[in-house]
Amino acid sequence: MERRAPFNRLVIGIGNPLRGDDGVGGGLAEQAAVLTAAEPGGPVAVRSVQQLTPELAEELARLDAVLFIDAWAAPAGALPLLQPLAPARASSAASHHLDPADLLAVCRLLYGYTPEAQVLLVPGYTFEHGTALSPQLQAVLPAARALLRQWLTGHA
Repeated sequence: MERRAPFNRLVIGIGNPLRGDDGVGGGLAEQAAVLTAAEPGGPVAVRSVQQLTPELAEELARLDAVLFIDAWAAPAGALPLLQPLAPARASSAASHHLDPADLLAVCRLLYGYTPEAQVLLVPGYTFEHGTALSPQLQAVLPAARALLRQWLTGHA
């Protein structure tokens, strides 16, 4: 499989936008598209998903870099984290619900390649039905956006 894509970078926002803070991944992913629209290196591709599935592995195999953005149930006072990500050693590839490391493992298994990957974890506090983000998450959004910009400009 040839690794050519119209975009060589992809931002995947993970989460359900109807479950409070769980929707932050998709919102930040959309901001990535806006932030890079006029960049010299071109825009990034953006995808919002409620969960990661094995079908995404083919798309990953054509990329140079991917950033996963997801909310995590955080303790009070937690800050967003941007971390490198490696494929899982043992994947639950039989499942249709994967975490980012599992998806990278599926990509490596099927295509012999994985893009450079990082995950931006944003602290979440409220996961009940609704579209509003919690005040605690809103307070750390500027820090999450700064980490997103770091990744987009290659300074992460």
